Amino acid sequence: MTHPDVDQLDNTTKRKFFSWQMSEIKFTWLISLIFICFYNATFFNAVFKAAPIHDLKSAFFLLSISLLFFVLNTLLVSIIVFPKIVKPILAIIFIAAACVAYFMNAYGIVIHQTMIQNTMETDVKEATGLFNGTLALYIFVLGIIPSLLLLKIKINFGNFKHQAFSKAKLWGLCILAILILIAPFSADYASFFRNNKTIRQMANPANFIYATISYASASNKSVVIKPLGEDAKLNEKAAQLTKPTLFIVVVGETARADHFSINGYSKPTTPLIAQQDIINYRQVFSCGTETAVSVPCMFSNLTRAHYSDKKAKSQESLLDVLKHSGYSILWRDNNSSCKGTCDRVAYEDLRDFKIPELCNERECFDNILLNDIDKKVAAMNGNKVVVLHQKGSHGPDYYNRYPANLEIFKPVCKVNKLQDCSSEEINNAFDNSIHMTDLFLNNAIEWLKTQSSNYNTALIYLSDHGESLGEKNLYLHGMPYIIAPVEQKHVPFFFWFSPGFEQESGINRECLKAQAETEYSHDNLFHTTLGLLNVSTSLYKPELDMVGQCRH
Repeated sequence: MTHPDVDQLDNTTKRKFFSWQMSEIKFTWLISLIFICFYNATFFNAVFKAAPIHDLKSAFFLLSISLLFFVLNTLLVSIIVFPKIVKPILAIIFIAAACVAYFMNAYGIVIHQTMIQNTMETDVKEATGLFNGTLALYIFVLGIIPSLLLLKIKINFGNFKHQAFSKAKLWGLCILAILILIAPFSADYASFFRNNKTIRQMANPANFIYATISYASASNKSVVIKPLGEDAKLNEKAAQLTKPTLFIVVVGETARADHFSINGYSKPTTPLIAQQDIINYRQVFSCGTETAVSVPCMFSNLTRAHYSDKKAKSQESLLDVLKHSGYSILWRDNNSSCKGTCDRVAYEDLRDFKIPELCNERECFDNILLNDIDKKVAAMNGNKVVVLHQKGSHGPDYYNRYPANLEIFKPVCKVNKLQDCSSEEINNAFDNSIHMTDLFLNNAIEWLKTQSSNYNTALIYLSDHGESLGEKNLYLHGMPYIIAPVEQKHVPFFFWFSPGFEQESGINRECLKAQAETEYSHDNLFHTTLGLLNVSTSLYKPELDMVGQCRH
């Protein structure tokens, strides 16, 4: 017969094994320590590079930074440590922090408000293109397992008075610790954070929590769209044209200027457009490093120096101004939307078409943008502008951007874990996507030639931003502009004009070619387009018109 006291002891032992009990302060310290130890490899790697140990003082400064980070994390965690809400909120944070840790560790990216905006505005296909076994492992080990272990922990909160006292004591200790840690190194801290402003954006989970709150706060505000360029009208030159205008703007995706052979790249990535009579510009730079910023910015009259998402979304864009002047506008999309730029003009989403020769089971290639374009343009009235928004070279799965028969450069990285591929494989996959863009652009120009008997035709091509392909251990794009490498900002740009458009517009081709090495940016698109399309408005700034000085 089992003794009752022994049974009671066994039950107590089982309860202790299956349920850990601790005070809310100890729980807060524990969770903070877990975040520090398992989710911040990128943060500490950046700190160690920015503040290397070379003497005893530098060693203590590094220790001070580490302890300060722990204390600040403790303050952050303490904000959500309340009965009933703490465990579900922490479960969400664990899973999100696991994803953030993966993307920072794998691609070298940092998390900020526009990165959250870009994430929220992406589509399912782009998101699934980022998913792989390593990300799933991160989510399981750093997201799901800690969330399940939360169920085993019993937090002793006590009554309301006890909770208030515990919080006050914890916050008091943290504030005291912060003062003690910073005081001996105040000058070092000032210099460190002044010279390394993006390190705070690597602090997980504080980085994405702050960025998400900032994005949500900005998104929740009601936006009143301010009319722009209501005075726009066609000028006297437009009235003298013998044909209506058909103008195409191709918005590229993730294309790097230095990977176009027309810009001197060693591999023949753009052999077709090299044979077209284009006017190419080698020194053009983007407004942002992600689509959510660059696309609205390039169609805005705001220069990059004065651009903000709030300003851009509260006013009309270039397309609206052209519409006010009498142009018919159509936006055709093979990407994840126009980011609000085309909200008031005709729009077509072509991503989910099922045309075997233009699509596979996963997605459509960019030539889908030319499908039935004859009929679409014929249905438009008067002078016409068509915007073609590419999928382009969007990564990390560059190998999905082109059909198998157009895999020219080999060997190719055929996984989305770029860190598992060689530099040659990554560059070959990316270059094949550029080669696909070359084919698409050539097809667009050839189609415009077929329309030249009825229209004065022209085309502008420019990319929204560039891409890092492993340089300095960085991949993809989206770095804060101030520290983003040139690979994420240097973009391709060229004009193609039909003889009729060029002649009737009075364009001096040799004058334009002489400016091929002049530095331009997305700031120039708004005013250059107005000038080329003979639109008169008080918004027009001739100094930003790339063609203005070369037009009679």
